Amino acid sequence: MINKDENKPIYKQLVDEILEDIKQGRLNPEDKLPTERELAERLGISRGTVKKAYKELADNGVIEVIQGSGSYIHNSAIMTGNEKRMAAIELLDSLLDTLEDWNFSVPEILNLMNISIAKREGENGGLRVAVIDCNAESLEIFKKQLLYIPDISISAFLVETILLDDNPQALLSSYDLILTTTTHYEQVAEHIGEKKNILVKVAVAPSRDTIVNISRLDPSASVGIFCRTNKFAQIITDQLAYFLPKLKSVSTHFENTLSVEADSMLLGQYDAIVINPDSILLEQRVTDGLLEQYIAKGGKVIPFHYLIDNGSLIYLEERITAVLRETHPGQGTDLPR
Repeated sequence: MINKDENKPIYKQLVDEILEDIKQGRLNPEDKLPTERELAERLGISRGTVKKAYKELADNGVIEVIQGSGSYIHNSAIMTGNEKRMAAIELLDSLLDTLEDWNFSVPEILNLMNISIAKREGENGGLRVAVIDCNAESLEIFKKQLLYIPDISISAFLVETILLDDNPQALLSSYDLILTTTTHYEQVAEHIGEKKNILVKVAVAPSRDTIVNISRLDPSASVGIFCRTNKFAQIITDQLAYFLPKLKSVSTHFENTLSVEADSMLLGQYDAIVINPDSILLEQRVTDGLLEQYIAKGGKVIPFHYLIDNGSLIYLEERITAVLRETHPGQGTDLPR
């Protein structure tokens, strides 16, 4: 659909729409397109805009303009190699426009393309990654955050598990990469010996939405923290103090000690609650609409998303591409920057 409020030029939108119709089979080789006047009237745009779109499609070999007859979808079955390349560039341009609209940087796009190409080329058991941190909530968040990476297998370890193990090198021997946070990097690096060469340090921080929602709280509000571990509760407490230093009333409750009935009584004590994104309170089948009732009465619910930051993700993607090239020859072809 043409969107006149979009930043992308209307003729480019029309080009993309016709290319998508071809891709989805709604337009077939040798189908005749509407005249410039007909299409302009149908879409409520200028005839010159349609003419510009048709010219770009014709210049790239997507349509044929036959004088006195009209414009037709080119028969790709007889496209020359050069025509196919021109059409491919057009498709890639359209994809890049979309990714840039989603605020992906060039390095991010290159990393994602490398990883995607590696997936297509590879016939392997996938990438094995170990994630190490001090609390169960963060580990679950990191695991979910990394699931966009194709064929990745993620195992989570508490820092204590690694530090107390007599032979952590053996414990981590089957992994291609090991991730830990800046807080625990030095500890872990010192303890895992030669495995340090595959250890990746990542910075973590609350998501933008989490920060905004916390900052909007009234300092006079009573706030309850609901989570599973004391360490995650402390992370939330520290962030509340940083972004809302005048907040007066904060209490912590641990989910594994609560029943639905107890939760119901506790929620009523607070103007807002901060919970981990995998909280049992978010499970409708368990809580029987408890949060919905709380929100309906004016309560605020803030899931605390504690994520690997964007810079660390870009670096991690680069490391993944390098690992794929080293351990699975022929994969992860590095695209030029």
